[in-house]
Amino acid sequence: MKTTSLWGTGCCTWMTVKSSATGFGGRAEMGYDVGLAISDLRAEKLLDGALLPGPAGAEYYPADELAGREVAGAFAGAGLDSRRLAPGALFVALAGQNVDGRCFVPAVLEAGHWVLTRSAAAPDPLVGASLRDGGGALLSPDPEKALAHLAGCWRRRLGTRVLGITGTNGKTTTKDLARALLSGGGKTQATRGNFNNQLGLPITLLDLRPETRFAVIEMGASAVGDIRYLARIARPDVGLITNASPAHMEKFGSLENIIAGKGELLAELPATGRAILNADSPGFAQWSRRSVCAVCSWGRETGDHRWSFDAAAGALILDGEAWPVPLPGAHNAANLCAAILAARAFGLEDAALRAGLEGFVPSDHRSRLLRWRGRTVLDDSYNANPGSVRAAARTVADMAAAGRAFAVLGPMAELGPTGDALHRETGAALADLGPDSLDPDSLDPDSLGLAGLLAVGDGTGERAARELAAGFGRGAEVRASCAQALIWLREHTTAGDIILVKGSRSAGMDRLVRLMEAEAEEDENP
Repeated sequence: MKTTSLWGTGCCTWMTVKSSATGFGGRAEMGYDVGLAISDLRAEKLLDGALLPGPAGAEYYPADELAGREVAGAFAGAGLDSRRLAPGALFVALAGQNVDGRCFVPAVLEAGHWVLTRSAAAPDPLVGASLRDGGGALLSPDPEKALAHLAGCWRRRLGTRVLGITGTNGKTTTKDLARALLSGGGKTQATRGNFNNQLGLPITLLDLRPETRFAVIEMGASAVGDIRYLARIARPDVGLITNASPAHMEKFGSLENIIAGKGELLAELPATGRAILNADSPGFAQWSRRSVCAVCSWGRETGDHRWSFDAAAGALILDGEAWPVPLPGAHNAANLCAAILAARAFGLEDAALRAGLEGFVPSDHRSRLLRWRGRTVLDDSYNANPGSVRAAARTVADMAAAGRAFAVLGPMAELGPTGDALHRETGAALADLGPDSLDPDSLDPDSLGLAGLLAVGDGTGERAARELAAGFGRGAEVRASCAQALIWLREHTTAGDIILVKGSRSAGMDRLVRLMEAEAEEDENP
């Protein structure tokens, strides 16, 4: 059997298809039916034609000639990365920033995969293409929209119940917690990595298996309208909004627009659904009015359910009952509170939720504790905005019982014209951290706040780093790289100290964490 090394952009799921000389034979119960896919796309005018097996080999059929074709088979996903496609998978060939996935169409087809690509690219990607083991190509004038339509059709065919989560802070951690909780009631799948956008969400839905009982779908947004688009594809049964605070200001423009954008989820819920809302968040009143279904709210002093955080025990106290919080910080207790209420909305008993919570695994670089040369490091380097930085800094300040607390911060991206001011304000807020600054019910009264702030940034990020340091004032330093930051930390921190590492994804603060991990491994294995 010939094997081919394939390269592309993005990520993948899988599909299984078998072909015959006269058509396709396969196991439709394994995934999305190819015949129905063609029918669905034709109905939406999202299919111009297809390259399918014919009597003389691979033959191109315009859309109006596909009606009489016998087309069967199944695929259970879609992918953007030809390097990771399983046999027979659907490859969505898009033009990326650095690589044009359409260049790999012939090789992908030859390897037995399905392809979804832009009609305007035909016939070039199909010239000389050969089909093996059931591959085929679907040509669409808008492959992104076609992918979304296929995902929406697959979602409607499933019996899976869907929880949709959005919000400025805590989306991913709440998603991870909800997945663990719901797994106590049956097979549960959830958004992987950063698959929370217009490409990642459809791929997540197409990856759902028929036997999956619950799906936890994260929805990200950078502008008004994004959540509406994603929710109409995912059709969640229960919707959860964690909070709203300044982030992605370049496109949102204002906190009011962020509140409106997050609230788009509520209009897409069924009347029989449930909206889980944070009563302590700006926008709660607007969201409550906007919801088309019953609202379940939580808050410290208001809301249907009251919560607090027992820092000494590391426990969420929800309506008087204690729940172990598997991650540090009061903000993660709030995330757990939201996840519990969302899971209960599906009818699960607390005993099942507690059993599921025992299997919790956090996503990479989110509220992860590690050891480095006698120091404790809170790796929260995946992303950052002003609200999440304050919450994480509060956490390390409270945790520094025997030593001191330091924050190592990269720039916060997509803050638009308000970026300089928000960086300076965030630095000033961290300088003011005291025992009563953010979460008075949960703090150690002996908390001394942060001993120092190290801002990391070069090039376009240097200005943001300097604004952070200027806001913090005395005790703040600026370094141009993670390597320089590591040197500073070696010289100015000691065993027993705790260090927060955080920044927007584009800041690459996870590089500092990897450097620390490498040093820790060398120390253990000299």
